[in-house]
Amino acid sequence: MNWPAYARKHCCHPVMHHQVTCRHQIEVEVQPASAEVYFADERYADAINTQVRFEATVYNAPSNSVTWQVTDISGGPGKGTIDPSGLYIAPPKIGVPHGHTDIIIATAKADPTRRAYAKVTLVGHGPEPEPVAKLEIYPQVAYLYYQDGASVHNQYIDPSNKHQQFSTIISSTPLTGVTWTATGVGAIDSNGFYTAPNSGFSPAFATVQAHLTLDNSVKATARIILLNYSWPGIVP
Repeated sequence: MNWPAYARKHCCHPVMHHQVTCRHQIEVEVQPASAEVYFADERYADAINTQVRFEATVYNAPSNSVTWQVTDISGGPGKGTIDPSGLYIAPPKIGVPHGHTDIIIATAKADPTRRAYAKVTLVGHGPEPEPVAKLEIYPQVAYLYYQDGASVHNQYIDPSNKHQQFSTIISSTPLTGVTWTATGVGAIDSNGFYTAPNSGFSPAFATVQAHLTLDNSVKATARIILLNYSWPGIVP
């Protein structure tokens, strides 16, 4: 039997449409990939050589923006600093070894999982070292005669050759006070005036030392050689 057309059974066939959107992965690139700069307080270094500017390019992202970070090679805080524009500034030398490496990290703002790295090597020896306090004694060697002697002729020696005025030159410190001491024979006063003893063996030796009163690690020494005078032409 033939059914009327409107009564015939209709078969439905679903049609599915697939839409695939391909998006390229975000990539970040940093230039320069490595740099070498001097410490901020490096002696004789031009300031321009204590910093370096990094630039980042972000691919496949609506924005070229990145955030900058500095770490050391173990992931801890870096020694230098970097500003939002990518300008890295080296730290002072103090406590940082020559050859230390900082790691520069640029992270895409569009995708914080995407980042790029560069490295900075810090070089130099820092500022000129502070001058070391120094004390010098003059004269450094003195030949003097004993005051007198029973079997020699020291009494004929001018008294100026039986004493010695020592002086000091102090540099690289504001300290000025000096303490004097003598070892061996003879005596020295608080002004550095040394007096030979009355008599003794010839030659004999004495040492004079001066040190800063408020810093006895800053010191100097001088040597005294003590003599007797004997002239065969003099008859007792």
